[in-house]
Amino acid sequence: MERYSNGNKYEGDFEKGKASGRGVYNWANGEVYDGEWKAGVKDGYGMWRGIFGDSYLGQWKSSKADGHGVHQWKNGDRYEGSWVNCLKHGKGTDIFANGDVYSGNYAFGKPDGQGVYKWKNGAIYQGEFKAGAKHGNGDWKKVATSTKCNSFKGMYAFDKKTGQGTFTWESGNIYNGTYDNDERQGYGEMYWTDGSVYKGEWKKGIQHGKGVMTFPDGRIKDGMFENNTFKG
Repeated sequence: MERYSNGNKYEGDFEKGKASGRGVYNWANGEVYDGEWKAGVKDGYGMWRGIFGDSYLGQWKSSKADGHGVHQWKNGDRYEGSWVNCLKHGKGTDIFANGDVYSGNYAFGKPDGQGVYKWKNGAIYQGEFKAGAKHGNGDWKKVATSTKCNSFKGMYAFDKKTGQGTFTWESGNIYNGTYDNDERQGYGEMYWTDGSVYKGEWKKGIQHGKGVMTFPDGRIKDGMFENNTFKG
């Protein structure tokens, strides 16, 4: 065993005066690493335990989590998957203490690329992510196991519905058209279960601009709408 003036100590294999092979390093503050070493740095497979209850078990490179590993946080969050330079990078799964689960691709510590996020409340999103947010083409459902619930299929930009998409309400009403910043904006078509149909312009979620409203009894209003009201 080798003890250092700062209170740290190492017990294990050495090569040319440096930790190499198998060994256990104890820091004076309570941190512990038990695993493989190379030229004085954590390198290979090992277990690290921090002073706040966090732990990491997996592959290391140059004293950083790199490769496949499992990180467990004190609050109960858990990640298992690929790491690069101490960041989640590649394929992996986050299981959060609040019951949410994400599984898919990561880049530089955040969901990025294709993935699936499941909320504890039963909602699910399957699609593209960027920098931790829904971004690109995706499919969201309020209740993953239900065929009759609020749902959206279309484009997102940093967690907001933006671009072309289709929203279906639990009632059966359907909107198919463009969105901006999570609201119906531009051209879109709304179909109600009673047979009513609106095709035209929208602004901040309401009928606004040129459009055509067709009613179940055959009546048609064709012209300008303002704040959901036909102006002629």
